[in-house]
Parts: sequence; structure tokens; C-alpha cells
Amino acid sequence: MKEKVGILNDNIVISLDNLEELSKIIALSAIKGFKRYSFNLIAKAEKLHKQLQYDICYHKPLEVYSDAYDLVQEASLFLCKYIGQKLGDVCLSSKSKFGIQDNIRYACIRTLQIYLRKEFKYVNNTTDEEECFNILSNTPKLKDEEDYSKIKQIVKKIIQTKLEAEIFHYFYNGVTPKLVAEFLQISTDKVYKRRRKFKDRYLMYCI
Repeated sequence: MKEKVGILNDNIVISLDNLEELSKIIALSAIKGFKRYSFNLIAKAEKLHKQLQYDICYHKPLEVYSDAYDLVQEASLFLCKYIGQKLGDVCLSSKSKFGIQDNIRYACIRTLQIYLRKEFKYVNNTTDEEECFNILSNTPKLKDEEDYSKIKQIVKKIIQTKLEAEIFHYFYNGVTPKLVAEFLQISTDKVYKRRRKFKDRYLMYCI
């Protein structure tokens, strides 16, 4: 399905007549943006995107919608609160990382991306120590169990919180500090501070 740029214009008024169409386009935009940062989940994200495209373009009356269509329903629930307002109007319930209120369109897209992260369990509650070990050692595997244990200890010292694990993951995959801050909804200053902490801790425990 070719996305219609015009339908997401800031001056479009949200109504019951265009609610479903707006929700479909916003859902596609949200998952398209999510795929850019899904990294090791890219295959699952791509599959979800194709399922959603199929649901929108080729769904038959008696067919059951896929799980991907939940995004459209989530978007509709969000937009229902703003019937009669324009997509470009300020959304009082959503703020950017700089404390500035988002417009309704962007707030809806970001809500869907947060929903996707939860559904995919994109960030684990605990650090994947084996993955971090491979990153730090820059080798496929270490056969020496003693060396492996040492690296595990280093990882625990360097990465101490869930937020640090998220930031570390993005840095490893080449994401810039600005994009890390935008995707995690935190300030760039906090991202830079965490990165300095990684270096300081590494020098403390690894050198």
C-alpha cells in the first residue's frame, strides 16, 4: 500500500469518517519507523509490517485480522480522544524529551512505538551478559571458563541499570547519541553522561 502523505497533514481534522483511514496510515508509519531501530528483531518487525499491509490492502470480510492490526486499533483508541481536533494540534498528554508538547500525530506514532517495544519485549529487564561479553571481547567465544567469568564481572561493573543496558545496546549498533536520546525519550546530556560512565568504569575495572 502506497502511503498517502497528504492524509497526515497537520491541518487534517480528526473525525469519525476518517478515523479508520488515519489509524491505518499512522500504524504503518509507526512500524516503519520502529523497523529502523529493531536490530536483532528486524525479521519479526518486517513480518509484522507485511501482515499489517496485507490486513489493510487485501483483508476479506470473513477473514480474521492478524495481530498486526492491533496497531490500527490502538491508533484509533488514541485518536478517538481528539475527535474534532487537527493532527497538528498540541497533544497535552504527551511531551518530547525536551519538555515540549508533541502534536497529536507524532504523539500517536510514539504511543504505537512504545506499544511495539513492549510487545516485542525489545529491552530485557536484565542485561544479556553473554551478548555483552562477545561485544567487549570482540571474539566469537572464549573457551577459557576463567576468562569468561572475568568478562562477566566486567560487564556487571560497566552496565548497572536497565537504562544503561539500553544505551549500550544502541551504541554498539552504531546509533548516534541524538537518536538514542530520541528513541529512549531522554535528554542527549543524559546519553553522553552514561557513555562517559561506561568509559570510566571500563578504565577502572579493565585496564
